[in-house]
Amino acid sequence: MIKKTTLLICISISSTACANIKENKIAPTYSLENKTNGYFMEPEVLETPEQVNALFSKNWFYSYEVVLGSKPAIKVDSCKVLSKALQEGYKSADYKEHVALIATNKICSTWVDMGKLKPSKESFLSSFKHSLALPKQMPPELSLIISNDDERRLAKASSWGEMSHIKKVEPVNDDQAIYYDNSGGIQRLTIMAKGDYNHDDIEDIVLHMANAVERGSYSSSYSYIVTRLAADAPYTLIKQF
Repeated sequence: MIKKTTLLICISISSTACANIKENKIAPTYSLENKTNGYFMEPEVLETPEQVNALFSKNWFYSYEVVLGSKPAIKVDSCKVLSKALQEGYKSADYKEHVALIATNKICSTWVDMGKLKPSKESFLSSFKHSLALPKQMPPELSLIISNDDERRLAKASSWGEMSHIKKVEPVNDDQAIYYDNSGGIQRLTIMAKGDYNHDDIEDIVLHMANAVERGSYSSSYSYIVTRLAADAPYTLIKQF
């Protein structure tokens, strides 16, 4: 009876809708906190992989100048131009500006991977919420790593919470929060997107972390793709960049 009902529904609607009924897939979703507000005149509202992929070639509202030896300087005003310039060895003549270029390239790489997200069949991310409990569930690679001693501790740690000892969480919105640890570290964690990245039919989550230190000039940023393979399982790292 169920098969006959499904067949009748499929006859009365489009083939695309019928496929969705059969597969019951979870479409990729993209956060409004997608970092586009720092590069384009208006923040981008992303709804499809095609819109995400278009960010790679879209011109920013500003540009950098990069140099390589005696070659003519290049104007960098998009992820596409930046990626090619860095691969060829171009750099900004200003050290701080070059650090900003490297951070920008990480955002560009994050957008590229967001564009690769596919629909998933199953998700264990519904309970994901910014809170003091989250660091205990997240992989240790999300920790603030500054010294060689931090690197050694990271090799033995089982979670972000074990490494960083988060003492306070300050939610910005549903997709972003600031985490403060007990040694002066400040980490802003942002949900960028959700979807199946590694083609196992389970929904994954793309995160971006901006790091700083109280009363210090240190800063760094990383992006992560993590997943959860069961409702009560810890989050596991798929990719870091």
